[in-house]
Parts: sequence; C-alpha cells; structure tokens
Amino acid sequence: MTHDEEQDQIEIQKAEQFIAETPQIEGVETVHVRLDRDWSGDPAMYLIFTLRKSLDADKEWIHRFIDYSSAIQQKIIDSGLTRFPYTQLDRAA
Repeated sequence: MTHDEEQDQIEIQKAEQFIAETPQIEGVETVHVRLDRDWSGDPAMYLIFTLRKSLDADKEWIHRFIDYSSAIQQKIIDSGLTRFPYTQLDRAA
C-alpha cells in the first residue's frame, strides 16, 4: 500500500468515526464516504447520505438535516483532514 493509499484509508476511517459519533436523524438510512476530486480537481471527500425512499422531507426535516450534516462536516474540518467534505444525497432504491 502506498503512502497516499494509507492516507486515504486514515481519512475514510476518521470520517466514518465522526459519522458514527453523530446521532443519525430519522429519514437517513446510511452515510458513506467516497474520496474523489471536486470540480476544480482538488482532493475531496463526499459524504453520501442515503435517504429513506418514503421520506417526505418538509422544511423542518431539511433544517434538521442541515444541522446533522453540518455537524459531521465541521468535525471533519476541525480534525485537520486534508479533503474538504461535500454532501451528496441519494434516495434508497
């Protein structure tokens, strides 16, 4: 395993730790981490939130989701990880 691959694994594990430590809100089935590049080519971390298929997201739920996803993103930023965390939403199949 190369140094870059080891660093990628460390970043994924740390992000997954922050996800596990943050109480999940109703309507979110899973949260996965994917490392990639952003639109400018910089290294990025995508937090992929899979939403329950039957979720009826009202304004109140959206505010709770923003608080939830922001809490995870802030932990990642504060930890000093090198990739910026972006949010991606997916609907469960």
